[in-house]
Amino acid sequence: MRIFLFIVFTVAGSVFAQSAAQLHFERANELYQAGKYQDAIDIYQKILTDGKVSGEVYFNLGNAYYKTGDIGHAILYYERAKIFLEDDEALDQNLRIARLKTVDEIEPIPQLFLLAWWREIQHLISLNALAWVTYGIFVLLILTIIATILWRGRWRRISWIVLWIFLPVAVIFVSRVYEFETSKFGIILDSKISVMSEPNLSGQELFILHEGTKVRINRSVDSWDEISLPDGKTGWMKKQSLEVI
Repeated sequence: MRIFLFIVFTVAGSVFAQSAAQLHFERANELYQAGKYQDAIDIYQKILTDGKVSGEVYFNLGNAYYKTGDIGHAILYYERAKIFLEDDEALDQNLRIARLKTVDEIEPIPQLFLLAWWREIQHLISLNALAWVTYGIFVLLILTIIATILWRGRWRRISWIVLWIFLPVAVIFVSRVYEFETSKFGIILDSKISVMSEPNLSGQELFILHEGTKVRINRSVDSWDEISLPDGKTGWMKKQSLEVI
């Protein structure tokens, strides 16, 4: 379902300029340029509430929150913008700057070379572009198979070549989709929270996290989320202290 929504919102973003929301977007940008950041935030939020989701709105909303000093929400909306603007250098730079304002310094566990190499291949191009590449090769494969049935001869060799091109691209695409669908991350919005050993306040405090830290959400029990960090630490925290990206 999440990948379906991703594709729908991406297509919707391409016609964003033709919608009435463009006027609100431009007005919010004017308020931002005038230094009226909270007024700009209110309009950007209204655009999202109206269902006009796009990377540009998330990006600008992140910028407005950063200007107000709300680092947690700034990082949250930068991360949401990255779903649509994976290769945007300005977005990546602003996200790095915002992260410099956070307290927690978390060193990820070093990955095996093959795992790191595989992840680099997976994220070599955006998910949307990868979907189109996979679709194009799939159509080419079907056409080649039809030609093989009708004409045989050299078409059989061509179909095998296309098949061997399609398979690895399809595997990369499916793995990206699986990661997109199953991975759930959140940003801590409270200034300081305690991570517990179990989903209740009577558990042992394991460690403390601060505003703006990105966590992986593994599972939920009632009003608690089990989270994990890149350094391998895990624990439970109150749902109200974070927001899902």
